[in-house]
Amino acid sequence: MVVLADAGSQVWFFGPVDADVFAAWGQVIGAAGTLLAVVVAIWIAIRDGRYRDAERRDNEAMHARLVSGSRASNPPHLTISYSNYGNCPVTSVRVVDVVGRFGETHSSGWSIDGSSEPYVLGAIGPGQTVTTPPISVTWPEGHQVDETAALYYPTIVFFDANGRWWERRAHDQPRRLLSSPGVVPKLPSRNA
Repeated sequence: MVVLADAGSQVWFFGPVDADVFAAWGQVIGAAGTLLAVVVAIWIAIRDGRYRDAERRDNEAMHARLVSGSRASNPPHLTISYSNYGNCPVTSVRVVDVVGRFGETHSSGWSIDGSSEPYVLGAIGPGQTVTTPPISVTWPEGHQVDETAALYYPTIVFFDANGRWWERRAHDQPRRLLSSPGVVPKLPSRNA
């Protein structure tokens, strides 16, 4: 005797179910799996792209991190020297700001030769050091400040050998500038 299978099947909690319903549920589960795979692939691509961008930015900043400043002389004739520890020159080096701090007191201004405009130091070759002229830092009136013990945070901008502008404040990580910082109205002279 031959028993022919019925067009429906018995599922213990649904009762009789047609074979087309099983096929439809199989397609839904397959589509959900495909969608999950696409979402995971997009997430991996975004994560890898961010990693590559961070690595590229780190590589770009490698030479900029090798330009470092230090206090060359104490007030009242405060000078700051900048050294290029890299193997390529940096150009258009300019001091754009100097901030002093003594305890909770912050300086209120700075100047070189009576001007608080950016001061161009020129180029710094590999292994070379340049020093600013004396910098005057002004403090708020009525505050007792030991200028020799105060901390100074100079900010410079410069152009690296790869054609990128950078800004670096004291020993913070360099920050890439996406546009030129502007024209400096007065260039320094070696006679001053």
